[in-house]
Amino acid sequence: MQYWRNIPPLKALLAVEATARLGGFSKAATELNVTQSAVSHLVGQAERFLGTTLFERQRRPATLTPEGRRYVASLVPALNAMQAEGRRLQQMKRANTLTISCNLAYSIFWLLPRTKLFHEENPDITVNIVTAFQGLPELTDDVDLSIRFGRGGWPGCHSEFLFREVIGPVASPGYLAGKPPISEPGDLLKHELLHALAEDRSWYDWHQWFDHHAIQHPPNLPGPHFDNHLVMMQAATAGAGVALGWIGTASELVRLGQLVELLPGKIDAKGSVFLVQRSDRPRTDACVRFSRWLMRSLGDPAEQDRD
Repeated sequence: MQYWRNIPPLKALLAVEATARLGGFSKAATELNVTQSAVSHLVGQAERFLGTTLFERQRRPATLTPEGRRYVASLVPALNAMQAEGRRLQQMKRANTLTISCNLAYSIFWLLPRTKLFHEENPDITVNIVTAFQGLPELTDDVDLSIRFGRGGWPGCHSEFLFREVIGPVASPGYLAGKPPISEPGDLLKHELLHALAEDRSWYDWHQWFDHHAIQHPPNLPGPHFDNHLVMMQAATAGAGVALGWIGTASELVRLGQLVELLPGKIDAKGSVFLVQRSDRPRTDACVRFSRWLMRSLGDPAEQDRD
């Protein structure tokens, strides 16, 4: 069958269908993420190929001609069948693939070490990670699960509690060598403080930390500023100063001895870390296995340190 002799190019067919369904070139252009002139050109290409006029362009909104109505009536079922089969094949390909979105710092310091362990126990599942530089990690159609900090209850989502987040100052052993001792919160004013800029005020900074401990401090605290939490934590491990460490960004570095917790008391971050999935997405076998594995891995009291 030489289909190419009687069927216009697919892009032209998609433009015809979108224009007919939405009632105009402008709306079709928005949906297809192209210009209005591009849609008009594609529709014209289909019309020249078929040798007939599909739309009456003099009328607003664009109206199908009798020939156009007949053609679109046959076109839509064909596109629906192609879409359904394409989705089925994509889901087959994704059956053993898991895509997780996560804040950049959490993905580096908390999620990546765990996905490595998960893959060792589940070699048949491939885990992809999508990072968010700042703000809430997305749950788009291509993302199966998300690691989010907050209070839970995101609209249209199912959230599983992982751990309550707490904050405390940390520094590298190299930085602490020869520096003034730290036995109480006020002692930190004598040290180089590392600052991470964040649009989200739920991410604690040093001003909030000192205010929590009722310690008077200058409006301009000493120390360098970084445009994200990840770089600040890397600076801390390199011995540049003292950082505010979260469980999700400091616990692994503390366990490895690259950072030291400086004070026994930690601040409640007023939020927790959740494993989140959209309610309208099917809970695939890969999602279930990862969720159960993650819950088991967090069952260790050392992982769930809440002090």
